[in-house]
Amino acid sequence: MHSAPILTLYTFINKSAVGEDRWRETGIPEIFYEDVDEARRDMLEVHEEHSSGPDTFPLCLEKVETIPMTKSAIMALLNHGVKAIIDRYEIIEEFGGA
Repeated sequence: MHSAPILTLYTFINKSAVGEDRWRETGIPEIFYEDVDEARRDMLEVHEEHSSGPDTFPLCLEKVETIPMTKSAIMALLNHGVKAIIDRYEIIEEFGGA
């Protein structure tokens, strides 16, 4: 029997947003990557852009695993946002912290 794929994706976020409401819709779109190195490069770019001013903040690189991507999962994603398809996530790297 063919099973639905579980996706492993990567993203990064301001460390202050990590916590209970991590996947709450904020109006700022999440950017996901298939490749951890690409996610890390973009995270470092964002940090570089903000490191010289007063808006410096620590960032967290996250590994995200989805639930099996069935038709129902896609419908949940479309109707309820990304939180509906996240099975688990973990911070795999922190950058720019004191």
